[in-house]
Amino acid sequence: MKIIDMHCDTIMALMNSNEELRKSNNMIDLEKLKKGDYLLQCFAMFVPYVSRKEDENYSPFEYCHKMIDKYYQELEKNQDLIAAAYTYEDIEKNIASGKITALLTIEEGGVCLGNIEFLRNFYRLGVRMMTLTWNFKNEIATPNIDYFSVSWEKIKEEGFKPNTTDGLTEFGIEVVKEMNRLGMVIDCSHLGDKGFYDVIKYSTKPIVCSHSCSRTICNHVRNMTDDMLLKLKMNGGVVGINYCHDFIKEDNSFSTVKDVVKHIVYIKNLIGIDYIGLGSDFDGIGNSDIELKDASLMGLLLDELRNQGFSEEDIDKICYKNVLRVFKANFNK
Repeated sequence: MKIIDMHCDTIMALMNSNEELRKSNNMIDLEKLKKGDYLLQCFAMFVPYVSRKEDENYSPFEYCHKMIDKYYQELEKNQDLIAAAYTYEDIEKNIASGKITALLTIEEGGVCLGNIEFLRNFYRLGVRMMTLTWNFKNEIATPNIDYFSVSWEKIKEEGFKPNTTDGLTEFGIEVVKEMNRLGMVIDCSHLGDKGFYDVIKYSTKPIVCSHSCSRTICNHVRNMTDDMLLKLKMNGGVVGINYCHDFIKEDNSFSTVKDVVKHIVYIKNLIGIDYIGLGSDFDGIGNSDIELKDASLMGLLLDELRNQGFSEEDIDKICYKNVLRVFKANFNK
């Protein structure tokens, strides 16, 4: 059974260590991807959008370029196992050759610094999906968790609250339209609730929430409400199930594969099988409290899906077919 994972932070992990993509202590490396039978891995360039006032020497724009360079260096060293894709036809060619496909993505639209030209240049560098925000307000939109405006102490005291008032800016609307035109997938994970509905309003192509779960099953603002999932279905998009403990269950107990599948079952019953994918968040999350500890263990997920009565066709859709459909609908030739 082939796997497509819409989100990982492995390049960040490699930037912070001397390890390499082929074999490492990270949750994702090429040996683990082969063992997990991966068809395609989306590699996010996770760039924290910290205030320039806090660190005058830090530029999210420059750091994103350094990460992209690291991404391509690793692909060049491992051409026997993995190849980049820029079009849907590239994915098909890699499948035929037996190579894993790498898809370049960005997690933090703030790297564009409010310049639509920078968005176009990131596309020219190979970026084919972008998360509009992380946990900072930027020129595009406001997330549900905004570390600029809310202190960590207040969050611990009051908990996370969904942002239902601040959505896309005028520039954010321009970004959505330009991403549609370019053929770049819009990713709404981390985006505030209001921003999500704005994207649904303005996007003419299917979107993704690459690493989110069900807010009904686990009440966390990083997850999607029932209404958001229903709107995602109307859009034709896909939600990628995140394996992070905090988004899977509310208590502190160990998060099992059964807990992950509980989200899949709920979303399937709510909107159908055609709108569910996978978005591990590997190397951006810890693995001490989850059963799905790395990419080599995907057989555990497949076994549990079968145990709970999912057909092989249903499992194919969850694991890769639904995401391929969204990519094909978005990518320009």
